[in-house]
Amino acid sequence: MLDDAGNPRSSYAKLAQWLEDKPPNFLKRKSREAETIFRRLGITFAVYGAEEATERLIPFDPIPRVISPGEWRRLSAGIDQRVRALNAFLHDIYHRQEIIRAGRIPADLILQNEAFLPEMVGHDPARKVYAHIIGTDLVRVSENEFYVLEDNTRTPSGVSYMMENRETMMHLFPELFQSHRVAPVDRYPELLRQTLESVSPNQAKSDQTVVLLTPGIYNSAYFEHA
Repeated sequence: MLDDAGNPRSSYAKLAQWLEDKPPNFLKRKSREAETIFRRLGITFAVYGAEEATERLIPFDPIPRVISPGEWRRLSAGIDQRVRALNAFLHDIYHRQEIIRAGRIPADLILQNEAFLPEMVGHDPARKVYAHIIGTDLVRVSENEFYVLEDNTRTPSGVSYMMENRETMMHLFPELFQSHRVAPVDRYPELLRQTLESVSPNQAKSDQTVVLLTPGIYNSAYFEHA
């Protein structure tokens, strides 16, 4: 939020002033309110192997991370490129395996991997899309630089927590949304449904049915399934 001289960066100017005007313990009080909301809605995730608790509340930080429109355009283009590259990579290892033959990746790393499915070799999924939902974990390491920590391609969970976080922020801090033009996130379910319908085996049907499979209430991402 602050530069080396301790001054707010331009994208954080309004937020910094808003924080400056708030009384002591304001954020602690709002964090407790958020925790109450999360408990009421049951926004939790399971921690496998943790002895102290099987379920925890999703962590909530009342101070938002601001990503400017210019930053988001650059990030969005880069993420889009990664998603296309990952799907191209999956298509290659199940077809010509040129990346292996070129020596870019050792064959054993792919062929001996427990996630590799020999039954998929030569098979083309609908629209040649292997990963319909990809979670790219980003971290800001400097003012103008982001790193990708990992790409999650096996139907990653987490987007429901983001949506509930946004709802909670709008409830707790409506004035922030009045003073900032915040990009909406509420179209995600609609976009997800369109994505799944787009790979339906019968595109002629107007009443396609999308089915959600869940291991049940003891799964770590059950809140997302619900």
